[in-house]
Amino acid sequence: MKDTKSMIYPSSMLCFAPKEAKRKKKAGPAHLQCINVRYDGYGPDRTHVPLQRISWIKSFPRYMPSQYTSEDVLSKPQWADPPMDSPKVRVPAYNQLDGPVDRRSHHGNYKLDEGVPRNPRGRTGMIGRGVLGRWGPNHTATPIITRWARDKTGALREVEGKRVLETVAVRSRTGWALPCELVVPEDKSVFSLLGFGTRRAFLTELVRNKTRTAAEDASKSLSQLFAEGTVIYRGYVDDAKNTDNAWLETVSVNFHDNSGTKFGSFRLAEDFTWVEAHFSLNVFAQHKEWLREVVELHRAHW
Repeated sequence: MKDTKSMIYPSSMLCFAPKEAKRKKKAGPAHLQCINVRYDGYGPDRTHVPLQRISWIKSFPRYMPSQYTSEDVLSKPQWADPPMDSPKVRVPAYNQLDGPVDRRSHHGNYKLDEGVPRNPRGRTGMIGRGVLGRWGPNHTATPIITRWARDKTGALREVEGKRVLETVAVRSRTGWALPCELVVPEDKSVFSLLGFGTRRAFLTELVRNKTRTAAEDASKSLSQLFAEGTVIYRGYVDDAKNTDNAWLETVSVNFHDNSGTKFGSFRLAEDFTWVEAHFSLNVFAQHKEWLREVVELHRAHW
């Protein structure tokens, strides 16, 4: 498979040029996780949306979505837009770079409905921002950190003649999930792709019981490991937190330690772990699709 160099988009947030596996461009998933359920599994009820009425091009004259924006978002934290009814609030510059905040979508320009963005994937049964801070796309990063699995003797593990991949994962409410965090607009380092939690996964143990010089050298080495990666996916995320006016998008990048001597030298924080990437792994549906692509990229066992 031929690779081509490409800047990760939104380019204002990330400052290195990973390889991007050349593959057929995808339109992004339908959002089945965020319709006809309680909001994000515990919030208010959504208005029922029949599958044939999700698309905005389908007539739905009786559509009366419920409205919800969490108190955490309305408290005006730094990571959220202020309420539209706040005094002297500035209307965000949608579909463009708005100061440090990138409001562009990976799928092109989105439409506005009564002055606020409209979810490009269709109706969700809820208006407002839910627990998401930004109107429109809320950009996240999903690093897929991999290495080759080994047995107790240190030999490469194989199944049916193919090597087995391990990936860094975190426990979710239903199984496993890849690390996925909001991109911090002000952070223009290579670590902005990883998010604070993923950085902490490596750096928490990294700085313990080390001299300052040793810690700085190790941090520099880790930074070099994340200087390049292969883009697996960028676009809409089918997530239970999405609403008609706010949704998640991500850039998923594979960082692979082929020698097994790089990431393995860093001890993970206790809420992160290495798990084998295979078909029966209980992982969030879209994450599983990306893992499968990574496995295919490295010709590993699935």
